[in-house]
Amino acid sequence: MHCSSHPDRESLTAGRQDSPLDKMNFLRNRLVVLGLVLLATLLLYLLLPSIRQGSMEPSLDAQRMGLMSTPPPPLPTINVSVRTGQLPGDPPLFFREALPVDGAGRQILPRLQVVLLHGQAFTSKTWEELGTMALLATHGYQALAMDLPGYGKSPDSEALKTDQNRVDLLSRFMESLGVRAAVLLSPSKSGLYSIPFFMKNNAQLHGFIPIAPVGTRSYTPQQYQSIQTPTLIVFGALDTNLGAQSHKNLIQLPNHFVLNVLSVHRVPRGVDKSHTMLPDKDGPGAGGGRSSAGGEDPSVSLFRDYLRLRTVHPQPDYDAALRFLDRIAEELELPMKKIEVCPGRVVSIMTWEGTNPTLKSILLNSHTDVVPVFQEHWKYDAFSAFRDAEGNIYARGSQDMKCVTIQYIQAVRRLKAEGRKPMRTVHLMFVPDEEVGGNKGMETFVKHPEFKKLNIGFALDEGLANPGEAFTVFYGERNPWWITVHCPGSPGHGSRFVENTAAEKMRQVINSFLDFREKEKHRLNTSECFTLGDVTTVNMTMVKGGVAYNVIPAEMDVSFDLRIPPTVNLQEFEGQIKQWCKEAGEDVTYKFAQKHMNQNITSTEENDPWWSSFSAACKTLNMTLEKEIFPAATDSRFIRAVGIPAIGFSPMNRTPILLHDHNEYLNEQVFLKGISVYERLIPALASVPAFPDEA
Repeated sequence: MHCSSHPDRESLTAGRQDSPLDKMNFLRNRLVVLGLVLLATLLLYLLLPSIRQGSMEPSLDAQRMGLMSTPPPPLPTINVSVRTGQLPGDPPLFFREALPVDGAGRQILPRLQVVLLHGQAFTSKTWEELGTMALLATHGYQALAMDLPGYGKSPDSEALKTDQNRVDLLSRFMESLGVRAAVLLSPSKSGLYSIPFFMKNNAQLHGFIPIAPVGTRSYTPQQYQSIQTPTLIVFGALDTNLGAQSHKNLIQLPNHFVLNVLSVHRVPRGVDKSHTMLPDKDGPGAGGGRSSAGGEDPSVSLFRDYLRLRTVHPQPDYDAALRFLDRIAEELELPMKKIEVCPGRVVSIMTWEGTNPTLKSILLNSHTDVVPVFQEHWKYDAFSAFRDAEGNIYARGSQDMKCVTIQYIQAVRRLKAEGRKPMRTVHLMFVPDEEVGGNKGMETFVKHPEFKKLNIGFALDEGLANPGEAFTVFYGERNPWWITVHCPGSPGHGSRFVENTAAEKMRQVINSFLDFREKEKHRLNTSECFTLGDVTTVNMTMVKGGVAYNVIPAEMDVSFDLRIPPTVNLQEFEGQIKQWCKEAGEDVTYKFAQKHMNQNITSTEENDPWWSSFSAACKTLNMTLEKEIFPAATDSRFIRAVGIPAIGFSPMNRTPILLHDHNEYLNEQVFLKGISVYERLIPALASVPAFPDEA
């Protein structure tokens, strides 16, 4: 497969026509951002020389005098060399490095090394784009910044569940890059890494600059008081939550100084107000949240109300969801139809009729159910919709996909309030049982006469979060095959060497499936073109057999979850499974619990009217889109199977992928920006001109 032919990424950067007021707000926000970055860098510049000399006094005196009454002496001319790289390991770590070099391009021995971590909504690229790394390097410091796991270009990893795991990761990063006795700067969420590292390995640091970090409550006063590393504690005067909490804990360090930022009164759009020291840049839908004077944005309140409904398997409270949707339909003044597709399984449809209802309609699809939780692994009640000091809303369904449901609703609410009316009819559909395969939901409903009456021309459904700056869109899905292989064999007593046993056959089956798994994993890891959706994943999920320790069983079963991309010949692949079973021994058979054969994909060619409209709307918001095959399965596969183009899209960037995971959350600012995205997308799609067969 050639990279040039793989449509995995599309950069959409066309400018939008802003009003003079928009331009004024943008300029003001950029100036505030620049001021914050320069302030953070100046703090480093003033603090680092004294740390390097072994004392904090000169810099602290300078701070008390108003950030130095006279400018520092000029430095010789220093150029900057910037490089990026990726450190191997689990997970691989992407990093950026800015080094001081002389006029001939020779590296200058740095005065000190500075390691820059980042908060939840950012990556290492933020420090580079805003000039912080270059500014440090021009003053003789080596600046290193990495993408934390799950952000930017560093993949997430299951191997980071404990504090010690995260300490080891930060140690690996520093050791691999030859970092010795650096100054560590750590804002907000990066405290999950920096605080445990600081508590265990503080002797390895020249200094520590925490900016309202998380994770400071886990340690005793005695532990803090035993640390002598110079520490500059930074937080905003308006930060009464995380900043105040971390300040209360960190001032127990004996060699600390506090900088309470009093001058930052306006926070750039898109930044949580508790993080007045973090750089940011305006993104899609900035300023989209319409805060009430009383505090929480009404859209956020509605989102949290919906998250508190326990529509969780195995016994989802669908009645509560229907009552909630009835209320919304009444508020929006939209008719709502309910179709019971199976006993106790109701599909609800709100309809916003277009000015030309004979044209094919637009479907905004979402499911109401969520997967089970293991509450003992959650920090908060999974159905409390708890919002922490950073604005993260913790709840099952916060990413998958109750966020999208409310974003649809609030976007339509805003459009109607502006007096807008679509040309094409728009349907908001809410379906049950997506999380258990969709058999009693969308799979059945697409065959129902009521579905055909909707006259759907194009559909939007759920996607995934993207930890980086881009937004992911999915134009196809892998086919899920759930297969159980049955292995009969000779029974006998556990004390004997019985031949031709079920276990021996099952071992052969397992080896065949897992050997193939390793080959596909290798293809993914060695290709710059592939994403997870481009390879076949194989996972052994269940094993069944045996009645007692001393009885060799007469039969054993092993089950696998296979996800097969549209590029695979399904008939040939099933032939391979048959061959594996034949090689395992006599009478080995298999059966499918689920076997999907549809390989339809949605066009993302620029000459396709639907995709052209979708991508053009994203261009106006300066969004970058990454196009992929969805690695799992959604209701979109049933929609595509009946010939309707569908795009999977959840407008969540700068967000770790946490669907089905413990402590699933979504930041409220990301959620609010998503509403503004749909405010652009819905009228754009509903305005696609009539096709020749519609005229």
